[in-house]
Amino acid sequence: MSDPHTAPYSVDHSRYPSQFALGPDFVERLSGSQFPVAGSLKLTLHPDLAYTRVAEGFRELILIGHMLDPRTPAAGNEAILWRLLGRYTDRAALIDATAGLGGRWVIIAANGEERFLFNDALGLRQVFYIHPSETGAVWAVSQPGLIAEILALPLDPEAEQFVQSYTFRSNPEYRWPGEATAFRVVRHLLPNHWLDLNTGVPQRYWPAGPLAALEPEAAIERLEILLPGMIQAAAQRFDLALSLTAGLDSRLLLAAARNIRDRISFVTVRQSKMSDHHPDVTVPARLSQHLGLPHQIVTSAATTTPDFSSQFKHAVYLAHEHYGPDAEAILRSFSRTKVALTGSGAEVGRCAFRQALPRSDSRTITATDLSELQNMGHEPFAVRHFEKWLADAQPRHDIKLLDLFEWEQGHGNWLAMTQLEFDIAWREIITPYNCREVLTTLLAVDERYRRAPDYSLFRILIKRLWPEVLSESINPKDRWPLLRRIVRKLRSLIRHW
Repeated sequence: MSDPHTAPYSVDHSRYPSQFALGPDFVERLSGSQFPVAGSLKLTLHPDLAYTRVAEGFRELILIGHMLDPRTPAAGNEAILWRLLGRYTDRAALIDATAGLGGRWVIIAANGEERFLFNDALGLRQVFYIHPSETGAVWAVSQPGLIAEILALPLDPEAEQFVQSYTFRSNPEYRWPGEATAFRVVRHLLPNHWLDLNTGVPQRYWPAGPLAALEPEAAIERLEILLPGMIQAAAQRFDLALSLTAGLDSRLLLAAARNIRDRISFVTVRQSKMSDHHPDVTVPARLSQHLGLPHQIVTSAATTTPDFSSQFKHAVYLAHEHYGPDAEAILRSFSRTKVALTGSGAEVGRCAFRQALPRSDSRTITATDLSELQNMGHEPFAVRHFEKWLADAQPRHDIKLLDLFEWEQGHGNWLAMTQLEFDIAWREIITPYNCREVLTTLLAVDERYRRAPDYSLFRILIKRLWPEVLSESINPKDRWPLLRRIVRKLRSLIRHW
């Protein structure tokens, strides 16, 4: 177990770790590499952020971040990008060619006068943009605080009122509704959209048609290739640390990593409020011991040090403060040498939001419903932005509306921002479920195989890949708090007697 106070580490004082800015000018405050791209655009990258460019004739592709090919795990960024360039006959063909790829990335594409960008399936390599009518040129950046600092943008008064509301401040997992940010002119490019770099206008590209239904066996056969292949591809490039909890999603990743388990570290982050008996601490420890895997518990302190706190809050605008101690503990333990392998994203295929909203399949879903799902109550700012999301998404009846909402809001918004916050601690973050083909494969299976309480599709897949990882229960209830309450009650009764 690592000591959160004594291990050596260094904070990234370049202020914006693993971030980028694309616009009419280079950005000196990023202290990174600078490249002219797609004609007159200028790209500035933090030194740790990967960059790959290929070009042929009038066609050009620029990759920010890393792409993984689960069917060809040995392929690097450049090889994948050349293959995509060969498929780039038009915008739709290029986007379609990325469906089976994973990683965390943005692609900038140019073909003559055409210039656009899009990002990974869940939008975990975030893009925030400004329409040229506001500043005279299109800007696209990694987070809103960066562009606000570059252009000295004022806060949106309505957004500022939202941030000061009890609804926002009382939710430690706060997030922004739809494409909103704290700055009126800055918008978030949601997953399943591409951005025109000439006009600054986003367009939805998915869903584009009905999903072909898949029998569970066909889906399992496909996922047996995609998930292990994604982890193998990541292991070809990085020193991986698989984040283990007591949950289902990290358990499936553990099963998928069976053939390369000797090349991966297994880590559990113990948050400061977790008891000694919390399942997310005890279950991974017992399971790792049973499987003969080395397992490290990284223990968070109750607070961050002043130096780290300053850097953490500056790196991402309105960073989630309660994640600061976890990020610092990770940084102390690994000094930003390891790449995290996380189990996020599978919730898109588990009907999570539809189970949280009763009768969601048989009634009209309103913007207020969505706001309440996101713990934003009836806040006018939130409701207005969710109305805009509904207007864009409701005509798309190819998948359930709340599954799409989970994809684009729960993951493309909240998860994407938290991953950016943890870039100060990890060298990179890889989410194997972050692949359009993985997510659509899950959604194409009849939901009775994907829902609580059985999640039979996931359990069958785990049994196929590595059945022994089910030797410990999935998310067992922590009985110790209940027992402690009973003991306190008995003591009180005894004293009274």
